[in-house]
Amino acid sequence: MASGNERVQKSGPPERRHRRSECLADALRLQLEACREHDGLAAIVVSDELGFCVAHSGGDDSYEEIAARLPMLADPVRRRSLDDAGDALAVTTFSIAGDRLHACAVGHPHSAAARSATLDRVAAGFTRLLAR
Repeated sequence: MASGNERVQKSGPPERRHRRSECLADALRLQLEACREHDGLAAIVVSDELGFCVAHSGGDDSYEEIAARLPMLADPVRRRSLDDAGDALAVTTFSIAGDRLHACAVGHPHSAAARSATLDRVAAGFTRLLAR
């Protein structure tokens, strides 16, 4: 019989590779959840060029509003007049098969480099999953 400590270790957080799905929408959400949880973010939202939410993880019900604003937040000129969240938001744009997507990390990761690395992982994960 396993000791109490061994049972606790076995029931720790689920390994990311065990949280997979054959459903594309679920796979995208799980990828965002892994990035969000790893970096301690409040939310990650991905939208298309029209501002429709492609996938999201975390946060409250404001993800649709964030998604709608992402194309504007991704434009540095327009962002200055819209950005009321300051350093709490990090935004990037990436392309998959000619379509532009915008990703937003909400929260305060440790540094600008950490925010950038998170969004790079989001873009890489989406590219990999959407290429299947």
